[in-house]
Amino acid sequence: MIPVARSEKLLIQSVGNEVIVYDQVNNSSHCLNPMAARVWELCDGQHSVKDIAQLLEKELDVSQTEDVDMRGLVWLTLEELERYQLIKEYLKQPTGIASLSRRKVVKTGVLVGGFAVGSMLPVVKSIVAPAPAMAVSVAVGAQRGEACNVDLADPGCAEGLDCSLGNTPNPGVDGSNGVCG
Repeated sequence: MIPVARSEKLLIQSVGNEVIVYDQVNNSSHCLNPMAARVWELCDGQHSVKDIAQLLEKELDVSQTEDVDMRGLVWLTLEELERYQLIKEYLKQPTGIASLSRRKVVKTGVLVGGFAVGSMLPVVKSIVAPAPAMAVSVAVGAQRGEACNVDLADPGCAEGLDCSLGNTPNPGVDGSNGVCG
């Protein structure tokens, strides 16, 4: 099974060690912690779940003998990412792999490579962005009767107003040569 991260209609920005993803389709934002972000990054259509688990074990310096089910953590992460529609294709965890619950990980509290296993839990925090109609509108640009510059591609008038030659409040002093109207 090779997971593929969704990339269409998403705005992605790294902030510190987290990744913020704005979903333009669902009008929602998601904050991926380092573990969730790294798994999502590795969902490139080239790595299987097993490959991702092995890469993370190397990166986090987790040996196979330690009591950490990295494959289970990857599946847990994929479930989170799928819940928020950040994975292209639905992946179903094979029945042969034991499910890893957050409670089980937190209960063990094992330290691995200097990190508490609990800090390795994938976390995706999501919010729904307000509709554009709910946003506050503010007038931008010069208002009717205020100075503007007819020589510029953007003369500086508010939307719906044109800049025309005329009596400016301070001709030549502020670079204006017209009036918005």
